[in-house]
Amino acid sequence: METFGELLRRYRLAGGVSQETLAERARISAAAVGALERGARRAPYRDTVALIVEALDLSSAERTELEAAADRARGHQSRPALGHAATNNVPGQLTSFVGRDEETTEIEALLASHRLVTLTGSGGVGKTRVALEVARHLLLAGREDVWFVDLSSLSDGRFVAGAIASVIDVSLASVADPLRSLAAALKTRKLLLILDNCEHVIDGAAAAVAAILRSCPAVVVLTTSRERLAIEGEVVYRVPSLAVPTALRLFVDRATALESRLVFTEERIVMTTSICRQLEGMPLAIELAASRLPTLGFDALNKRLEDHLAIESHARDIPQRQRTMIATIAWSYDLLGSDERKLLRRLSIFRGGAAFDSVAEVCADETLAAGRILDLLSSLFDKSLVSMTILDDQDRYVMLESVRAFASTKLIEAAELTQMALAHASWLATVADRADQRNVELRPKQWLAEFGAELENARGALEWSLDTGTAENALLAGRIVGGLRGLWLMTDRRAECRRWSERAVARIDADRDPFVAARAMRAYIQSIHASTLVSMADRAIALFERVNDRRALIAIHSTIAREYSFRGAFDAAEDALARAFELADAERIGRSRGYVTLLQNRLEVRAIAGRIDEARRELQAIAELEDEIGEVWVPREFWEGCFAFAEGNALRSAEFLEVCVAKCRARSTSPGYILPHLAATRIVLGELDAGARAAREALELARFEEIELAWRSVLHVAAIAALSGKPHRAARLLGFVELSSDQRIHLPGLLEHATYGILVASLRAQLADDVVARLGAEGAHLDADQAIDEALAL
Repeated sequence: METFGELLRRYRLAGGVSQETLAERARISAAAVGALERGARRAPYRDTVALIVEALDLSSAERTELEAAADRARGHQSRPALGHAATNNVPGQLTSFVGRDEETTEIEALLASHRLVTLTGSGGVGKTRVALEVARHLLLAGREDVWFVDLSSLSDGRFVAGAIASVIDVSLASVADPLRSLAAALKTRKLLLILDNCEHVIDGAAAAVAAILRSCPAVVVLTTSRERLAIEGEVVYRVPSLAVPTALRLFVDRATALESRLVFTEERIVMTTSICRQLEGMPLAIELAASRLPTLGFDALNKRLEDHLAIESHARDIPQRQRTMIATIAWSYDLLGSDERKLLRRLSIFRGGAAFDSVAEVCADETLAAGRILDLLSSLFDKSLVSMTILDDQDRYVMLESVRAFASTKLIEAAELTQMALAHASWLATVADRADQRNVELRPKQWLAEFGAELENARGALEWSLDTGTAENALLAGRIVGGLRGLWLMTDRRAECRRWSERAVARIDADRDPFVAARAMRAYIQSIHASTLVSMADRAIALFERVNDRRALIAIHSTIAREYSFRGAFDAAEDALARAFELADAERIGRSRGYVTLLQNRLEVRAIAGRIDEARRELQAIAELEDEIGEVWVPREFWEGCFAFAEGNALRSAEFLEVCVAKCRARSTSPGYILPHLAATRIVLGELDAGARAAREALELARFEEIELAWRSVLHVAAIAALSGKPHRAARLLGFVELSSDQRIHLPGLLEHATYGILVASLRAQLADDVVARLGAEGAHLDADQAIDEALAL
């Protein structure tokens, strides 16, 4: 008679379905399918069988045969007859087990080839529940003698042996040497021993397990602990947080168990997904949050997430240490030595983690020797309070945000926040100095690979240094934002760079510290719109001439040239370009990315002047350099699209811009500056749906990138609204647009000018001039965020 696995494989092959395809259709992992077919997992859940039947489209007879095989496999679990000794004490679970198919399969495979497996992970990650699920699988697969020992109630590691003996019901012949006595009692037994919650009695647990493994060849041990046992033969399996889809399933399952009539609409699913992400996929935190949903409701629960560590469970059967996430983390914190606690709370100053050398530089002082940092970090890693990750090929120590938030409170309580914040900002300013130099030497991708991991640290250091009142801290901020400006400029976060650099420039005395002021000024001018730069050009040029920063002067003169051309002052634009190229020749940057940027600006100036043939020659020069220096910042297709539009070919323009957007997506860069142009071409072509899609995405990106330029996409949405019979709302948005733009008519602006003409003509055909004026006056009071909201609502 065929086993379940044999039947499954026969039916799968008969249907011409691979394991991966079956896994995808049945919404289980490919590893789980393989384990079922091999017999490593002999008895699947009934729900899993139903999903497999549906995925393979089995007949009624085939379904009956497969379910019968599954039932036979489940019958292998030993059930003690009346009057016989029990063979396991694995507690039954009252809630469903969600996800973790891959994890349980991997752990079962480890137990098949190793005698000691330790499940580690942060508090609340679900180690105990995973261990119990593994035990249940093994029982269903025919394993006998599976014993679960909860050590959480012990206060002394010397009592571990007694606790094990009590659960398995063996006598300890020697009270004086309980470990040797326990090992002797189990010498001939064949069993799986699960020791749960070992971390607070780790030495006692390790001694007991070592004694059992040495003397009892048929005993296999599975332990759960926030810290490994660190004995010979141990294999460590780190239980990960839940992936978002699984976390979402867990939340919905637990919430609907408490309130069966709860309905998860699309909007609520989006909100719940956000909740699960904020809770970092931690099962305990998700279950605690879900337990409060019927009482608080979605909105209130979402608002309380800032305090999610304190959300308390009202379940009476949950241990006190797991009633809140704070209690769970505090349990681990209280088990640390004094130096471990000190390092953990000091580590909280890092946002996004840090490399070992950085941790040592910031956290060590006269009370915590640098030579001890590595050992202490290793200990915190072993105790699952920090983890190791690889970001941009860098090994970094990171903390779960819930652990970091807890440790931050401890840093404040220890009166160490100012000391650590200053050390952190000083370290980052040194990193920024090096980054500023490397900015000249490296291509953007290389530079980001070296420094990109420090974005969150930069935000934290800038926030602290600019919020404190000293001039010295303002200088730290200037060095950080000036040297690390590429963190924002290379990742389409110009608006954020502008906010940080503007605050730093305002705080730094340029007469006293011209070099730092110049660095911060450069970050500012590279992140502002060109029209703003003209008003401060003289100040910026004087500052960079004073510190002899020729590269910054090249950038300023080049950018000013564009702005002059926007205003129709083409002679002044050519003069500024000539100065920029003169400096570039002196600096010998003719084969660099900076030179490409300079060529692009000259291209734009000449195109705006209507000298398209000259602009095309500039584009050809850029293309030739691209082969040498790599991809340029603005794809060639963008300019071709602008040229085509200027020559009256909107369809060809749209085709070029679509290619340009696709290139940006392929490079994982933002298409935010292209999408408004694409929206305009689609509107001119009468393709309103396509125009609306491009404008909407541009608006959503504008919130995070160049919100001041949102008027372009708002303009396009207003035109679509007017053409779609919504003139009143379109007229309101027109008021915002007219106040936000200076109505320049230049090459990129040709697209906006075309849309503007369509909008105005449509409004005049539908509304009286005084109505348009009145509604426009209302719209002129909107700020950028409000205008974006109104446009997206359309």
